Amino acid sequence: MIPGSHHSACTNPPYGYLKDPKDKNHWIIDEDAAPVVRDIFKMCVAGKGPSQISKELMRRGIPTPSEHFRSIGISTPAKEPEQPGFWQQRTVADILIKQEYLGHTVNFKTRKKSFKCKKKVWNDPSEWQIFENTHEAIIDQETFDIVQRIRDARRRLTPTGEMPILSGMLFCADCGDKLYQVRARGWTHEQEHFVCATYRKIKGGCTSHQIHNVQVEKILLRELRHITAYAREHEADFVQLVTRQSEKELNRQLRASNRELTQAEARIEKLDVIMQRLYEDNVEGKISDERYARMSASYEAEQKQLKARKAELTEFIDTAKEQRLNTDSFLGMVHKYTDITELSAEIIRSFVERIEVLQPEKVPGTRTKKQTIVIYWNYIGAVEIPDKQEETA
Repeated sequence: MIPGSHHSACTNPPYGYLKDPKDKNHWIIDEDAAPVVRDIFKMCVAGKGPSQISKELMRRGIPTPSEHFRSIGISTPAKEPEQPGFWQQRTVADILIKQEYLGHTVNFKTRKKSFKCKKKVWNDPSEWQIFENTHEAIIDQETFDIVQRIRDARRRLTPTGEMPILSGMLFCADCGDKLYQVRARGWTHEQEHFVCATYRKIKGGCTSHQIHNVQVEKILLRELRHITAYAREHEADFVQLVTRQSEKELNRQLRASNRELTQAEARIEKLDVIMQRLYEDNVEGKISDERYARMSASYEAEQKQLKARKAELTEFIDTAKEQRLNTDSFLGMVHKYTDITELSAEIIRSFVERIEVLQPEKVPGTRTKKQTIVIYWNYIGAVEIPDKQEETA
């Protein structure tokens, strides 16, 4: 054990685990609490948020973690609740992000403010130390990853208390903002649609990119059935295809990022020269102090912005070079859902990372408009799968 670390040996295990009576340094699964943890993750994947999950747990009459621990003789720092069986949203949200449920030990989550102050403060996650596979997992990696994406997206309830299956999944292909769900009481599902959030908030900021829910659902179900069938029937070809297309897209992004990085570095150097000349002109009395201050502030702001963008690009390039596809995880989902006949929040979140919506384009010679969406699949990105005619050709 690392000195000063908070290992499982010196802290109580999280809800779902117990200390092994034979080895206090080891955690074992709590057979009473672990099913509740799995249900919490399952409900999240199915589209429920912490508030809905906490209500469901209370409806079932499931004791809270602190109540459960007390019932088996384990003391906790939590105070006795005024209302027994009351699950707080924060408790559910904390469970959904614990890497301990993957079977890992996470050290250095907190530190004391000082040797005089006993109060603990949270460290940045980058400072945590994670030791993998130190105990039996309750949640598999794929489920955990899906839940983290769901939590990052922050899906919103409608005024009627519903959670649309596509909420938080659609993005504008032009401005990058999310598409806003538009629905009203009394509307049929065919009337519900999405529009670009920037278009709604900023006049002239973007175009509407309006698309109906049923359009997205129809395309998504068709493409989902197509890609899973191809992956299942032509697994080796699928892996080769995904790898080839991903490398092509990654190389394109790297070229664009390197080009932008070179331009940013050249502009930063040029601004240094401009600001030096500006300073000399001010000293020599060629420009007033007021004008110098105004122009200098403008150039410094531009340079600060460029340096921030340079840091972003450098990080992306370094990360992209190390990027590896995880086709095995995608294939695992394919084998799990063998026959997809309809969409659900669970299926969408399992397979889809995001959906980008392009502005509708008018078809030449007609009054109709063509709407295009790009589906980014979890683990493999956007992939073009051969259609049936190409497969048999």
